[in-house]
Amino acid sequence: MNEWMAMTSGFLAGAAAAVFFVASLWWTTVRLPASHQPWLLLGGGALLRMTVVLGILAALARSGDWRILVAAAAGFALIRTVGVCTIAQRDKSFQLAPAQNPPAKTLRPGSEP
Repeated sequence: MNEWMAMTSGFLAGAAAAVFFVASLWWTTVRLPASHQPWLLLGGGALLRMTVVLGILAALARSGDWRILVAAAAGFALIRTVGVCTIAQRDKSFQLAPAQNPPAKTLRPGSEP
């Protein structure tokens, strides 16, 4: 039973890291156009996100059980995917793919592509 608690905590820690990652990435991209020094905001935000996520993973790695890291990676991947899809649905300026494809050209016999 103790193993399940450890893996559940690893999953929840990975999920918490993903929530922080997605929220801080969204915060950075929203404020980027109005920033006077966008390179500083972009670089500082990326450095902060990497530091926090890697710090959480390093703390979990100190347990010595690789299964906890796998559970954390699964939690991170799941919440990150759900978070990006949720933001894409709510914010119309953030599109994962173009909403409409341009009409395909029809080729007639004897015409070049």
